Amino acid sequence: MQAFILGAGLGTRLAPLTHILPKPLMPVFQKPLIQHTMDHYLRCGITEFMVNISCLPLMWERAFPEPQYRGCPVSFSEEERPLDSGGGVKKIMPWVKPGEPLLVHNGDILTDIPVAELLAEHKRRGNLVTLALRSVDGKRNVGFDEESGAITDMRHALGVNPGTHQFAGVYLMEPEVAELFPEEDEFSIVPVWLELIRQGRVGGVVFDWANWHEIGSPAGYIDTMMELTSRERLHCTANISAEAELGEDCVVGQDAVIPAGCVLDDCIVWPRTHVAPGTYRRCIITPRIVVQG
Repeated sequence: MQAFILGAGLGTRLAPLTHILPKPLMPVFQKPLIQHTMDHYLRCGITEFMVNISCLPLMWERAFPEPQYRGCPVSFSEEERPLDSGGGVKKIMPWVKPGEPLLVHNGDILTDIPVAELLAEHKRRGNLVTLALRSVDGKRNVGFDEESGAITDMRHALGVNPGTHQFAGVYLMEPEVAELFPEEDEFSIVPVWLELIRQGRVGGVVFDWANWHEIGSPAGYIDTMMELTSRERLHCTANISAEAELGEDCVVGQDAVIPAGCVLDDCIVWPRTHVAPGTYRRCIITPRIVVQG
Protein backbone atom coordinates (compact mmCIF):
# COMPACT_ATOMS: atom_id res chain seq x y z
CA MET A 1 0.00 0.00 0.00
CA GLN A 2 0.88 3.66 -0.37
CA ALA A 3 0.62 6.34 2.31
CA PHE A 4 0.17 10.07 1.76
CA ILE A 5 1.26 12.28 4.67
CA LEU A 6 -0.15 15.80 4.75
CA GLY A 7 2.76 18.11 5.48
CA ALA A 8 1.95 21.31 3.58
CA GLY A 9 -0.15 23.08 6.21
CA LEU A 10 1.02 26.40 7.60
CA GLY A 11 0.86 25.20 11.21
CA THR A 12 -0.38 28.54 12.50
CA ARG A 13 -1.29 27.18 15.94
CA LEU A 14 2.29 25.99 16.40
CA ALA A 15 3.80 29.33 15.37
CA PRO A 16 6.45 30.62 15.83
CA LEU A 17 7.93 27.09 15.89
CA THR A 18 6.63 26.52 12.37
CA HIS A 19 8.62 29.54 11.20
CA ILE A 20 11.65 27.32 11.82
CA LEU A 21 10.40 23.82 10.95
CA PRO A 22 7.27 22.37 9.30
CA LYS A 23 5.05 20.51 11.75
CA PRO A 24 5.96 16.97 10.60
CA LEU A 25 9.65 17.74 11.14
CA MET A 26 9.24 18.81 14.78
CA PRO A 27 11.61 16.69 16.89
CA VAL A 28 9.76 14.09 18.94
CA PHE A 29 12.33 12.62 21.28
CA GLN A 30 15.31 11.92 19.05
CA LYS A 31 13.85 12.02 15.54
CA PRO A 32 11.29 14.02 13.54
CA LEU A 33 7.60 13.33 14.05
CA ILE A 34 7.20 12.12 10.46
CA GLN A 35 9.78 9.39 10.98
CA HIS A 36 7.77 8.00 13.90
CA THR A 37 4.78 7.95 11.53
CA MET A 38 6.74 6.22 8.77
CA ASP A 39 8.19 3.67 11.21
CA HIS A 40 4.68 2.73 12.33
CA TYR A 41 3.40 2.35 8.80
CA LEU A 42 6.44 0.33 7.73
CA ARG A 43 5.54 -2.11 10.51
CA CYS A 44 1.98 -2.15 9.10
CA GLY A 45 3.24 -3.11 5.63
CA ILE A 46 3.21 0.27 3.90
CA THR A 47 6.11 0.38 1.43
CA GLU A 48 5.82 3.74 -0.35
CA PHE A 49 5.29 7.28 0.90
CA MET A 50 4.27 10.63 -0.56
CA VAL A 51 4.48 13.88 1.43
CA ASN A 52 3.07 17.21 0.30
CA ILE A 53 5.16 20.21 1.28
CA SER A 54 4.91 23.97 0.88
CA CYS A 55 6.72 26.15 3.41
CA LEU A 56 10.42 25.78 4.21
CA PRO A 57 11.27 23.24 1.47
CA LEU A 58 14.97 23.45 2.40
CA MET A 59 14.17 21.84 5.75
CA TRP A 60 12.63 18.88 3.92
CA GLU A 61 15.75 18.53 1.77
CA ARG A 62 17.88 18.40 4.90
CA ALA A 63 15.61 15.84 6.56
CA PHE A 64 15.48 13.63 3.46
CA PRO A 65 18.70 14.13 1.46
CA GLU A 66 17.79 10.95 -0.43
CA PRO A 67 14.26 10.15 -1.73
CA GLN A 68 13.86 7.18 0.59
CA TYR A 69 13.38 6.19 4.21
CA ARG A 70 14.71 2.88 5.50
CA GLY A 71 14.87 1.57 1.95
CA CYS A 72 11.32 2.60 0.96
CA PRO A 73 10.76 5.33 -1.63
CA VAL A 74 9.61 8.75 -0.42
CA SER A 75 8.26 11.28 -2.94
CA PHE A 76 7.42 14.92 -2.36
CA SER A 77 4.57 16.95 -3.85
CA GLU A 78 5.57 20.60 -3.59
CA GLU A 79 2.75 23.13 -3.46
CA GLU A 80 3.44 26.77 -4.24
CA ARG A 81 0.74 27.55 -1.69
CA PRO A 82 -1.06 25.02 0.54
CA LEU A 83 -3.87 23.41 -1.46
CA ASP A 84 -5.93 22.35 1.59
CA SER A 85 -6.94 18.82 2.53
CA GLY A 86 -8.60 18.04 -0.82
CA GLY A 87 -6.33 19.89 -3.21
CA GLY A 88 -3.26 18.17 -1.81
CA VAL A 89 -4.81 14.74 -2.49
CA LYS A 90 -5.93 15.77 -5.97
CA LYS A 91 -2.41 16.85 -6.93
CA ILE A 92 -0.87 13.48 -6.08
CA MET A 93 -3.53 11.28 -7.73
CA PRO A 94 -1.28 10.44 -10.74
CA TRP A 95 1.05 8.78 -8.22
CA VAL A 96 -1.70 6.63 -6.67
CA LYS A 97 -1.90 3.02 -7.85
CA PRO A 98 -5.24 2.21 -9.53
CA GLY A 99 -7.44 -0.22 -7.65
CA GLU A 100 -5.65 0.16 -4.32
CA PRO A 101 -6.89 2.23 -1.38
CA LEU A 102 -4.70 5.16 -0.40
CA LEU A 103 -3.87 5.73 3.26
CA VAL A 104 -3.93 9.45 4.17
CA HIS A 105 -2.40 10.73 7.43
CA ASN A 106 -2.47 14.24 8.90
CA GLY A 107 1.11 15.34 9.45
CA ASP A 108 0.64 16.53 13.05
CA ILE A 109 -0.73 13.22 14.38
CA LEU A 110 1.32 10.66 16.33
CA THR A 111 -0.54 7.37 16.59
CA ASP A 112 -0.28 3.60 16.34
CA ILE A 113 -3.72 3.03 14.81
CA PRO A 114 -3.44 -0.33 12.99
CA VAL A 115 -3.88 -0.15 9.24
CA ALA A 116 -5.00 -3.80 9.05
CA GLU A 117 -8.14 -3.20 11.14
CA LEU A 118 -9.01 -0.02 9.26
CA LEU A 119 -8.50 -1.79 5.93
CA ALA A 120 -10.54 -4.85 6.94
CA GLU A 121 -13.59 -2.72 7.79
CA HIS A 122 -13.07 -0.63 4.66
CA LYS A 123 -13.20 -3.73 2.46
CA ARG A 124 -15.93 -5.50 4.42
CA ARG A 125 -18.37 -2.64 3.94
CA GLY A 126 -17.24 -1.71 0.45
CA ASN A 127 -16.66 1.90 1.50
CA LEU A 128 -15.10 4.52 -0.72
CA VAL A 129 -13.76 6.29 2.37
CA THR A 130 -13.19 4.93 5.87
CA LEU A 131 -12.22 7.26 8.72
CA ALA A 132 -10.37 6.41 11.91
CA LEU A 133 -12.38 7.84 14.82
CA ARG A 134 -12.11 8.57 18.52
CA SER A 135 -14.84 9.22 21.05
CA VAL A 136 -12.84 9.82 24.23
CA ASP A 137 -11.41 13.28 23.66
CA GLY A 138 -11.07 16.12 21.21
CA LYS A 139 -13.62 17.86 19.03
CA ARG A 140 -16.52 15.50 18.38
CA ASN A 141 -18.05 16.82 15.17
CA VAL A 142 -18.49 13.54 13.28
CA GLY A 143 -21.81 11.73 13.36
CA PHE A 144 -21.27 7.96 13.54
CA ASP A 145 -23.73 5.08 13.68
CA GLU A 146 -21.91 2.41 15.69
CA GLU A 147 -24.40 -0.31 14.74
CA SER A 148 -23.94 0.07 10.98
CA GLY A 149 -20.41 1.52 11.02
CA ALA A 150 -21.53 4.39 8.78
CA ILE A 151 -20.60 8.05 9.03
CA THR A 152 -23.87 9.98 9.07
CA ASP A 153 -22.76 13.61 9.27
CA MET A 154 -19.77 15.93 9.65
CA ARG A 155 -19.79 19.30 11.37
CA HIS A 156 -23.62 19.00 11.46
CA ALA A 157 -23.60 19.98 7.77
CA LEU A 158 -26.39 17.52 6.90
CA GLY A 159 -28.44 18.22 10.01
CA VAL A 160 -28.45 14.53 10.93
CA ASN A 161 -26.19 14.32 13.95
CA PRO A 162 -24.50 17.04 16.02
CA GLY A 163 -21.44 14.84 16.45
CA THR A 164 -20.46 11.88 18.59
CA HIS A 165 -16.87 11.22 17.49
CA GLN A 166 -13.68 12.95 16.50
CA PHE A 167 -11.89 12.33 13.20
CA ALA A 168 -8.49 10.95 14.20
CA GLY A 169 -6.61 12.33 11.19
CA VAL A 170 -6.17 8.97 9.40
CA TYR A 171 -8.34 7.60 6.60
CA LEU A 172 -8.48 5.23 3.64
CA MET A 173 -9.72 6.39 0.24
CA GLU A 174 -10.43 4.54 -2.98
CA PRO A 175 -8.91 6.26 -6.06
CA GLU A 176 -12.35 6.59 -7.69
CA VAL A 177 -13.23 9.27 -5.10
CA ALA A 178 -11.20 11.62 -7.30
CA GLU A 179 -14.10 11.63 -9.76
CA LEU A 180 -15.92 13.91 -7.28
CA PHE A 181 -13.08 16.41 -6.96
CA PRO A 182 -13.94 19.93 -8.18
CA GLU A 183 -12.12 21.63 -11.03
CA GLU A 184 -10.24 24.06 -8.79
CA ASP A 185 -6.90 23.04 -7.33
CA GLU A 186 -7.43 24.30 -3.77
CA PHE A 187 -10.34 22.84 -1.80
CA SER A 188 -11.32 21.03 1.39
CA ILE A 189 -11.95 17.29 1.30
CA VAL A 190 -14.98 17.64 3.61
CA PRO A 191 -17.59 18.58 0.93
CA VAL A 192 -16.47 15.52 -1.06
CA TRP A 193 -16.98 13.35 2.00
CA LEU A 194 -20.40 14.88 2.62
CA GLU A 195 -21.53 13.89 -0.87
CA LEU A 196 -20.30 10.33 -0.24
CA ILE A 197 -22.01 10.30 3.17
CA ARG A 198 -25.30 11.06 1.38
CA GLN A 199 -24.60 7.99 -0.77
CA GLY A 200 -23.82 5.83 2.27
CA ARG A 201 -20.24 5.20 1.12
CA VAL A 202 -18.27 6.57 4.11
CA GLY A 203 -17.59 4.39 7.15
CA GLY A 204 -15.68 4.69 10.37
CA VAL A 205 -13.75 2.59 12.86
CA VAL A 206 -13.30 3.68 16.48
CA PHE A 207 -9.80 3.39 17.94
CA ASP A 208 -10.22 4.70 21.47
CA TRP A 209 -7.70 2.14 22.74
CA ALA A 210 -4.90 3.21 20.39
CA ASN A 211 -2.17 5.67 21.29
CA TRP A 212 -3.07 9.02 19.74
CA HIS A 213 -1.58 12.49 20.10
CA GLU A 214 -2.08 15.69 18.16
CA ILE A 215 0.96 17.97 18.05
CA GLY A 216 -1.00 20.97 16.86
CA SER A 217 -0.03 23.59 19.43
CA PRO A 218 2.91 24.28 21.76
CA ALA A 219 0.87 22.96 24.69
CA GLY A 220 -0.08 19.81 22.79
CA TYR A 221 3.53 19.31 21.76
CA ILE A 222 4.79 19.49 25.35
CA ASP A 223 1.93 17.38 26.71
CA THR A 224 2.68 14.64 24.18
CA MET A 225 6.34 14.50 25.16
CA MET A 226 5.50 14.43 28.85
CA GLU A 227 2.93 11.63 28.45
CA LEU A 228 5.18 9.34 26.42
CA THR A 229 7.56 8.12 29.09
CA SER A 230 9.20 5.08 27.50
CA ARG A 231 11.42 6.99 25.03
CA GLU A 232 15.01 8.25 24.99
CA ARG A 233 14.77 11.61 26.72
CA LEU A 234 18.41 12.73 26.87
CA HIS A 235 20.51 12.27 23.74
CA CYS A 236 23.89 10.70 24.41
CA THR A 237 25.68 13.62 22.71
CA ALA A 238 23.99 16.32 24.82
CA ASN A 239 26.38 18.27 27.03
CA ILE A 240 24.58 18.76 30.35
CA SER A 241 26.44 20.39 33.22
CA ALA A 242 26.40 18.58 36.54
CA GLU A 243 25.36 21.91 38.05
CA ALA A 244 22.28 22.23 35.81
CA GLU A 245 18.92 21.11 37.22
CA LEU A 246 16.61 19.11 34.94
CA GLY A 247 13.22 17.69 35.78
CA GLU A 248 12.77 14.01 34.94
CA ASP A 249 10.35 14.78 32.11
CA CYS A 250 12.68 17.07 30.15
CA VAL A 251 13.67 16.03 26.63
CA VAL A 252 17.09 17.10 25.35
CA GLY A 253 18.17 16.65 21.74
CA GLN A 254 21.40 15.83 19.97
CA ASP A 255 24.41 18.11 20.64
CA ALA A 256 22.39 20.41 22.90
CA VAL A 257 24.35 22.28 25.57
CA ILE A 258 22.86 22.97 29.01
CA PRO A 259 25.38 24.84 31.19
CA ALA A 260 25.48 25.53 34.91
CA GLY A 261 22.82 27.97 36.05
CA CYS A 262 20.03 26.31 34.03
CA VAL A 263 16.89 25.05 35.75
CA LEU A 264 14.52 23.20 33.40
CA ASP A 265 11.18 21.59 34.22
CA ASP A 266 8.87 19.96 31.64
CA CYS A 267 10.94 21.40 28.78
CA ILE A 268 11.84 20.30 25.26
CA VAL A 269 15.32 21.29 24.09
CA TRP A 270 15.80 20.95 20.35
CA PRO A 271 19.00 19.50 18.86
CA ARG A 272 22.06 21.77 18.65
CA THR A 273 20.54 24.29 21.09
CA HIS A 274 22.80 26.16 23.52
CA VAL A 275 20.52 27.03 26.44
CA ALA A 276 21.22 30.32 28.19
CA PRO A 277 21.40 30.17 32.01
CA GLY A 278 18.02 30.76 33.60
CA THR A 279 14.85 29.05 34.81
CA TYR A 280 12.49 27.48 32.27
CA ARG A 281 9.16 25.75 32.85
CA ARG A 282 7.00 24.18 30.13
CA CYS A 283 9.11 25.68 27.38
CA ILE A 284 10.25 24.60 23.94
CA ILE A 285 13.82 25.82 23.61
CA THR A 286 15.24 26.01 20.08
CA PRO A 287 18.48 27.45 18.67
CA ARG A 288 16.58 30.64 17.74
CA ILE A 289 13.63 31.12 20.08
CA VAL A 290 12.06 29.99 23.34
CA VAL A 291 8.32 29.26 23.18
CA GLN A 292 6.18 28.98 26.30
CA GLY A 293 3.92 25.96 26.29
